[in-house]
Amino acid sequence: MRKAMDETYSNAGILKRAGRGLVIDIAGAEFFILEEDLSALMSNQMADVVNYDGEAEGLAWLSPLVAPKKMDLTAAIDHHIYIVSYGGFGHVVRGIRKQVVIKEYHPMKPAVV
Repeated sequence: MRKAMDETYSNAGILKRAGRGLVIDIAGAEFFILEEDLSALMSNQMADVVNYDGEAEGLAWLSPLVAPKKMDLTAAIDHHIYIVSYGGFGHVVRGIRKQVVIKEYHPMKPAVV
């Protein structure tokens, strides 16, 4: 047997519109990307992820994760990494879909092959 490095993802919640911003709903906890931060995010800058009280809970950014040309919405909240496909993110932002699935990223766990 040999060990190989394996990346895994699990369903974590949903991303949906809230007014002109976004809601990240993970296991009943809601986090927000506000409208003013959404425009910064679209300009390849980081955006704050905040709670109901407006306190920073993490950061979100558009980034290549697996391949250089693949863009995902990535959010780091409470030492966890959450991913939304760029296509799904775009559909929610443009109002084509009401919500998309958020995946939790579990990096490089050894797998027995």
